Amino acid sequence: MLLRLIAAVMFAAAGAVVGFSKAEGLRTDLELCRETGELLRMSAILIRFQGLDVYQLSAKLKNSSDLHKLTFLNSLPEDFSEEENFHDLWKKAVSDQENIPAEERSILLNFGKIVGTSDITGQLTSIEAIGAELSGVESRRRENFIRKSRLYRSTCTLFGIMAGILII
Repeated sequence: MLLRLIAAVMFAAAGAVVGFSKAEGLRTDLELCRETGELLRMSAILIRFQGLDVYQLSAKLKNSSDLHKLTFLNSLPEDFSEEENFHDLWKKAVSDQENIPAEERSILLNFGKIVGTSDITGQLTSIEAIGAELSGVESRRRENFIRKSRLYRSTCTLFGIMAGILII
């Protein structure tokens, strides 16, 4: 009987862990979306007021403490090299970071295509359009987190308790 009780508690705990893990995944997606927005805002400011090129921008973004979840920035070059194409390196770096959700990945890839390809006004206009798209994504992520995180925690814990009861 004691073993069944221990097994029941273990199932309940496992259900709670799964629920909290899924809720944490939603929180992580929301944080990555927010950091992507911060990357766009910082880039627009740096391009507008300092007229940075892609390599200088890369160096500034790497040193930002606000973008610690966007680890792909660490693999970007800070100096021009004839052998390397910055836009290809950006694409590879974004594609290699596995924890970026698909919508944010697409936005970051679009940003990587436009940055440094036109004059300051053109870049800022493009960044503004990408930012508007990201705002919609962030709204959906926030709504999902608010709605689904509580559901995941409650439902998974409940299923764990139900499985525990069945064992007893």
